Amino acid sequence: MLNTLMRHLKAILPKDPYDRAITRFWAKFLDDKMPPVGKSFFLKGEEQERAKEEAYEILKILDNELKDKKYFVGDKFGFADIAANFMGIWVGVFEEASGLVLVTSEKFPNLCAWRDEYINCNENKEYLPPRNELLAHFQARFQAAPK
Repeated sequence: MLNTLMRHLKAILPKDPYDRAITRFWAKFLDDKMPPVGKSFFLKGEEQERAKEEAYEILKILDNELKDKKYFVGDKFGFADIAANFMGIWVGVFEEASGLVLVTSEKFPNLCAWRDEYINCNENKEYLPPRNELLAHFQARFQAAPK
């Protein structure tokens, strides 16, 4: 039964070995590099400034990778895009809740275009948590944080 089910499921990793390797690279990169981006929202003063600079370097790499591309690997939504979930929904929520904006279309146009595609992608949209609930939760968290 499992074999029958697996044949009908859309593969999240590309069939092409090179694309599969690139997908795994970006998934690992995103897993390793997103924590400093997220941390920048929760710091203050000089620590936050240093974290923002580190975040900008990471965001530049992602923006350059997405130049002239709709998705991280290939022309279909896939595993690397799922791995970029933090950039797709969480960063925007953290920006609005904290008042710190890291990702703008002026600085990172390709990343912003990808984020819009990510949020509106049919393969993904129904699985995203409700943004308004995330926002309410993190607004309360940021307001309760020591100033």
